[in-house]
Amino acid sequence: MNHHLLGPATIGSMTVPNRIVMAPMGVEIVGGDGQVNEAVIRYYEERARGGTGLIITEVAAFAYPRGANSAHQLAVSDDRYIPGLSELTERVHAHGAKIAMQLVHHGKVARLDTKQGRSVVVPSVPEWRGSLDMINDMSLDELMAMAAATGGTEASYHVPDEAELAEIIIELGDAVVRCQQAGFDAVEIHGAHGYLFSSFLSPQWNHRTDRYGGTVENRARLLCEAVAESKRRAGADYPIWCRLDAKEYRTPDGIVFEDALAAARLVVDAGADAINLSAYGDMTSGRAFVEGTLPDREAKHAALSARLRKEVPVAVIGVGRIRPETGSEMIAHGKADLIAMGRQMLADAQTASKISDDRVDDIRPCINCYVCVAQPFFDRQVKCAVNPILGREAELGHIETEPASTPKRVVIVGAGPAGLEAARVATLRGHDVTVFEAADQIGGALRFAALMYEPNLRLLRWYEHQVTSLGIDVQLRTTATPELVSALDPDTVMIATGAARQPSTLPGAQSKHVIDGDDLRDLLTGSGSSAAMRKLKPHARIAVRIGRALGLTSDPGQLANLTHHYMPIAKNVVIIGGGLVGIELAEFLIERGRHVTVLEQGKKFALEMAHPRRWRVLGDLRDSGAELVANATNIEIEPGQVRYTVDDHPAVAPGDHVVIATGLIASLDVANQFQAAGLDPVVIGDCNTIGYLEGAIHAGFHAAAVL
Repeated sequence: MNHHLLGPATIGSMTVPNRIVMAPMGVEIVGGDGQVNEAVIRYYEERARGGTGLIITEVAAFAYPRGANSAHQLAVSDDRYIPGLSELTERVHAHGAKIAMQLVHHGKVARLDTKQGRSVVVPSVPEWRGSLDMINDMSLDELMAMAAATGGTEASYHVPDEAELAEIIIELGDAVVRCQQAGFDAVEIHGAHGYLFSSFLSPQWNHRTDRYGGTVENRARLLCEAVAESKRRAGADYPIWCRLDAKEYRTPDGIVFEDALAAARLVVDAGADAINLSAYGDMTSGRAFVEGTLPDREAKHAALSARLRKEVPVAVIGVGRIRPETGSEMIAHGKADLIAMGRQMLADAQTASKISDDRVDDIRPCINCYVCVAQPFFDRQVKCAVNPILGREAELGHIETEPASTPKRVVIVGAGPAGLEAARVATLRGHDVTVFEAADQIGGALRFAALMYEPNLRLLRWYEHQVTSLGIDVQLRTTATPELVSALDPDTVMIATGAARQPSTLPGAQSKHVIDGDDLRDLLTGSGSSAAMRKLKPHARIAVRIGRALGLTSDPGQLANLTHHYMPIAKNVVIIGGGLVGIELAEFLIERGRHVTVLEQGKKFALEMAHPRRWRVLGDLRDSGAELVANATNIEIEPGQVRYTVDDHPAVAPGDHVVIATGLIASLDVANQFQAAGLDPVVIGDCNTIGYLEGAIHAGFHAAAVL
């Protein structure tokens, strides 16, 4: 399926062994001085070891600390950085990969300049400050953390004259020479994402009246000079290319594709060997961020990269939420020459080698939860919900490849995400693992999450494949008791039974038309609760029983499709609880034609979600007509409706069905039974601490890592 990714590609004089590119991503692993450290080297080395053809580094500030977004990003502004960078390139080259340095001046969003008391460099003083809507769905703690990244100081602006612009170009040229001396195979100049060169390209941000403003030729002049100077300093054969914005989303008078196309032609004429086509948007808008820079839709910019490829005589790198199978199709249909994958490379460093070895089912999928993306907003080190090793390769990279010194007999109670991850890692380390699961299928809470949100289905499929391929002994339909487990004489017992749910005390919560998350899971997935079935009308009970008998409810993917046609849920639904569970459920129901009201007692919704994903989901819900009510109090459930109060004003929401999406609690009941029996269990996942998917997977990994 993915063979189109495997052939070699050329960028200028450089031949790349395959068409798989690791996209540049801010990861904030560097120490506070821009200097390469072992953690950074191992991070990139593992992606090279994993078969990636071309690695493009995170943004490196060529004038560091000036023009930097973080003290924790790579620097290349002085010769003292060359030895560390040389070690990085040597380690990457040892695995046959090529590596390019992405050079940047962050311009108007250079937070380190603001934090250290310098004005940020802009083409002209901004006349528009953005929509500022990103703050609406963020918590006070998140806003304070973002402010801390700039020292709590508001940015001041500096408009450079032509002499200062010439100095910036010279600094860039110096950095390119250092990259060349450090062994980098190429350089990418960042001309996108609202940074300095991008702001010069944008009619919204560039109101200059000199040679660097006005026409697109003038607005592209600075970037063209950067390319020309880089080529002059490094030599015509040294590959140099640009990252450009195809468009600026939600930005009045922003970049449109015709501007991007014109700029691409100009920088190619100036010597650029390729174009890495991305997109951007209003930097203060959460919706713009997930539409442009980190798109919410797969291969969102593919049609634009296809158009660009027909117009420029150089390689085009496609980027923007592209899975391997989609990237292969893009190359096959002429929509790009190389495919850059970012978040997928964080989720699985071996993505490329698994494609090459025809082991695509072994590729751990990115679930587009945006946990990784959220960290740079707060100047924090990158992390991944599904890959606990990310950013800690130097510390944890051996866990899955080196056997434990003493194999142990391990019993795990519960086959949800925590139990499955613990079983997977323990098995890889050579331990003898048995998993007991009371349900008739593995997955636990992940199985229901897979129905609500399609990327979670990919993760469920991956765990199912790992269980099969590793030969893990999973005993389904088996309730583990201390006696049963003791009979196996285990060295270690892990309890991973998931969260419990407290019954709601809201008036009317016991009514027949009220269900909780467990009831809904039972009704939709066929896990078989008679209590839930009794809440259905006769015809709905019959439909659910038929679906179970035919096996239609056992597969979340198939069930997700079927629920577009029939679901035993009324047209008007009130969801009580606007956390992660309630909001995912609201999205699921809205997509299936229900009118949804979400009542949340707090001020904000879905704070358990990484905020970039939250921006997307809440925005989509509002656009789709969902009513999201914060600060809802005095909630009372009545037949066909729910009464509540907001700011002392009474209101009513229609609700033929009411779903209570609150009350999840950690529960040590099962663990206490095993403790009383003298088995001293290790407790992991939501039964210990509510951490949702990320918390469960990380807990399972680390529990197995220390065995």
